[in-house]
Amino acid sequence: MRTWNKADAALLLSAVLFLCALFLHIRFADSLWVRALLAVSEAALVGGVADWFAVTAIFRKPLGFPYHTALLPRRRDSFVQAIVTMVQKEFFSKRKIFHHMEQMHLFPMIENYLRRPTTEEQLTGMILHFIRASFLRRRNSQIVSYLSSRLRDLLLKEDPAVLMQRLDELLREKGWDKKALTSISRILVREAATEETYDSIRNALEQLEREKIGDGFLSRILTATNTINLNEGAELIQQHTCHVLEELGRDNSPLQNHAANLIHDALSDLERDEELATLVRELQKRLAETLPIDASMERILSGLRTHVQADLQRDVDPMEEHMPAFYQQLRSILHAEYQRMLTLLTEHSDLQQIMTRLMYDLIARSALHAQALVGIVVSDALMRLTDEELNRLVYDKVEQDFLWIRVNGSLVGGCIGLLLFLGTQMFR
Repeated sequence: MRTWNKADAALLLSAVLFLCALFLHIRFADSLWVRALLAVSEAALVGGVADWFAVTAIFRKPLGFPYHTALLPRRRDSFVQAIVTMVQKEFFSKRKIFHHMEQMHLFPMIENYLRRPTTEEQLTGMILHFIRASFLRRRNSQIVSYLSSRLRDLLLKEDPAVLMQRLDELLREKGWDKKALTSISRILVREAATEETYDSIRNALEQLEREKIGDGFLSRILTATNTINLNEGAELIQQHTCHVLEELGRDNSPLQNHAANLIHDALSDLERDEELATLVRELQKRLAETLPIDASMERILSGLRTHVQADLQRDVDPMEEHMPAFYQQLRSILHAEYQRMLTLLTEHSDLQQIMTRLMYDLIARSALHAQALVGIVVSDALMRLTDEELNRLVYDKVEQDFLWIRVNGSLVGGCIGLLLFLGTQMFR
């Protein structure tokens, strides 16, 4: 529904005044004021109609007049191209881009952004996401090849002497040497207390008796007089053996400490044994060549992929649930490295300059490359508009100016009509 505006009201008022003045001029043709009113209203009406025609001709054909009207729809291609050029050359010109960039202090902005806890959390989450995503790849040939080669290199680079030294240190630090002796003593105590062990000791003593005394008269006399009782001897040996083994398994007992020292002395001797070192190196080479490291790594990654997929379907972080210690350690490492990065950025001015130049170059190149993209977007958006939508888009932005142009046409026309009337009266 059409609504009346101030320009339409001014034009209607001019028409009404003209009709009234014309009626009065017919009735009072000799009246000076009537002739003046007619001249002013006529000029105001002509000025208002002319400006209405001019403004309307920009957007459509006023009264169906076909010549040089509807300028915007007829020249929409040129109009759209002009807008695209203006946006590209004026708003995204290289001069303006670099002028605005010179007023920006990028590094403080970057530093403030990086120091936000949310920023660190987002970057850490992205890294963890990439780690989880690597487990979901079905073809991890590069990862398998890399990990396998690393394992082979580690296996071949290990020095046997260093391995023995590490083993010795681990046994001392963790107390594994004494724990091993305790476990071994328990097993040996159980074996030594069995009836089979007793029989073995009894048979060994009997064999020793035959070898030393023989099966003659002396042996029969000693047996008859119970001078040599093999059963008691076997039992005493068994009991003493169990007692010694129990002493070996008792924590920090003298026998256990002595046995642990013997183990460490043996490991120290093995560190300097060239034959053992040569044997271990040969074993390392054979293991690196024969072990199915690639296939094992592929199966490990396949199993990890299956578990990760199952956990993700349950909305559970697989690393946090199944490897909490590794997950926390990884987050601690990422946090430490992130703080180290912030320290480097804050303390090294050269790094700040490099970072600033990089960001300036990146922003400038992105803005310059955006010229063509902005032109395409603007052109596509404007070309999709219908003639009526394009007219409305432009008219809505300058509607008040167009209305005042029409109002001013009536006012200026009335003033010119008055001046012309006064001029004719003066020269008459």
